[in-house]
Amino acid sequence: MARQTNRRSTGRKTTRRKSSKSKSASRGAFLGIGLIALLIGLITVSVMTITNNREKGSKEEQVVTIIPANKGESKKEQKESTKVVSVPKKEEKKKEREEKPKKEEKQVAQKEDKKEKVKEQEEQVSNENISDLIRLVLYDHEISRSSVTERKKKNSAGKNVLYFEIVCDENMQRGVSSAISSLMRKKGYTVKSSNNQITASSKTDEYSILLKSPVKEVVKKQEDTAKPVEKKEEEKTQVAEIEKPKPKYPSLPAPAKKQVQFAILLDDGGNSLELAKEFASIKYPVAIAVLPHLEHTKQTAQIAKNAGKTVFLHFPMAPKSYPNTDPGKGAILPNMPQLIINGIVKENFENLGVQVDGFNNHMGSGITEDAVKMEQILLASKAYTNRFVDSRTTAATKAYAECKKAGYKCGENRLFIDNDNSVEAILEKIYEAAEKSRDDGSIIAIGHIRPNTLQALKIALPELEKRNYKLVSVTSLTK
Repeated sequence: MARQTNRRSTGRKTTRRKSSKSKSASRGAFLGIGLIALLIGLITVSVMTITNNREKGSKEEQVVTIIPANKGESKKEQKESTKVVSVPKKEEKKKEREEKPKKEEKQVAQKEDKKEKVKEQEEQVSNENISDLIRLVLYDHEISRSSVTERKKKNSAGKNVLYFEIVCDENMQRGVSSAISSLMRKKGYTVKSSNNQITASSKTDEYSILLKSPVKEVVKKQEDTAKPVEKKEEEKTQVAEIEKPKPKYPSLPAPAKKQVQFAILLDDGGNSLELAKEFASIKYPVAIAVLPHLEHTKQTAQIAKNAGKTVFLHFPMAPKSYPNTDPGKGAILPNMPQLIINGIVKENFENLGVQVDGFNNHMGSGITEDAVKMEQILLASKAYTNRFVDSRTTAATKAYAECKKAGYKCGENRLFIDNDNSVEAILEKIYEAAEKSRDDGSIIAIGHIRPNTLQALKIALPELEKRNYKLVSVTSLTK
C-alpha cells in the first residue's frame, strides 16, 4: 500500500511542472510579439515625421512683418498692416545660381587687381634698389650728388624710364661707364653703350645714363658774319675776343691770427702725363698719389719726385660696389689670403719705380671696414713705408685704428675738395679746408689730378698764404 501511495504523488508533481512551463513559454511569446510591434510602430512614426518635415520645408514661406508706426493702433489694424510675402526657396536658389557667376567674376577681377598692384610695387622696389646700386657705384668713384641729375618719365610704350645725367672727369668716365654697364647686365638688362651714353632696358623699365664732362671756361671768338667790305675796313675790324663774365667765386676765409697749416693729397696720378707735369710745377708742396700699373705710372712718380713733391702709392682696394665697380689692377679683394696680399703689396710698391713717402687707399670702402684685411695689408707694407693716410671712403672705416696698432705714422682725410668738379665748388671746399685747419689745428684734405682742381689750387693757394694759411707736406701732418 505504501509503494502505491508514493507513485501517485510523484505523478501529480510532474503534471504540475509541465503546466507551469507551458504557461511561461506562452507569456514569453506574447511579450516578444508585443516588443516587435512596438518597434515597428516607432519606426513608422519616425519615417512619417521625417517625410512631413521635408514636405513642410519645401513649402516654407518667408514672412516679413511690417510693424505699424503708431503704437496706439488696435490689434485688428495691426493684423491688417501685417503683410506676408512668400518667397519660395526655388526662386532663391535660382537667384543664387544667377548671382554666383557674377560673384566669381568679381572675385577673379579683384585677385587680378591685387596681383597687378603687387607686381607694380615689386617693380618699384626693384627700380629703387638698382638706382641705389648706381648711386653706390658713383659714390665709390667719388662723384658727389651735386654732379648727378635724376628724373623719371614714362615713354610712349608705357615703360618707366629713369634718366641719370652724370658730370665727371673724362679720366673717370670709362671706369664709371664700365661699372654701370656691368651692374645692369648682372641685373638682367639689355645694355647698349656708345659715346658716353648707356641704355639699359628690360620688359618693364629702362635706364638712360649720360656721362658728361664738366663745362670748361673757354674764351670764345666772335664770328665775322658781316658782308664783304673794303680791305682798309677789314684791317681795322678784327675778330674780338669776348670773355665770359667772371664767375662769382666764394668768399675767402678771414685772416688767421696764428699760422694755420693744412695739407692736400692729390689722388689718381698716372692717367695723364700733361697734368702730372702741371701739378708738379706748382710751387706749393702738394702731395701726389700715383695709381700702380697704369700707362704713365712710373713717369708720373718720377716727375713728381724730381720736382721735390711728396709721392704716395694710391693703393687700389675693393669698394662696397665690387664687383660692379672695378678698383683696377693691383686691388686687394675680399677673402684674399695673406700670401696673395703679400705678393700684391710687393708688386704695387715696386711698380712706381721710386721710393714712396707713404700710401693711401684708392676706393676701398669694402676693405677699410675690415680690420683683419687692413692689418694684413699694413703688415705686408712695412717693408716699403711706415706712413699711411686713410682716405675715409666710408664712415665705418677701421683703417686709421689699425694703422695706429701697426705702429705707423698715420693720417686721415677730413675733406674731399673736388667731388663736385666745378671750379667754384672746388674753391669753396679748399676754403672750407683752411677754416677747418684753423679750428682744429691742422687737417689733411684730398683732391684729384684734374684740370679744374689745378685751376682752383692756382687761384686759392696764393690768396690763402696772404691770410696766414700755409699749405704743408702731408708727411708733416702724419703722426
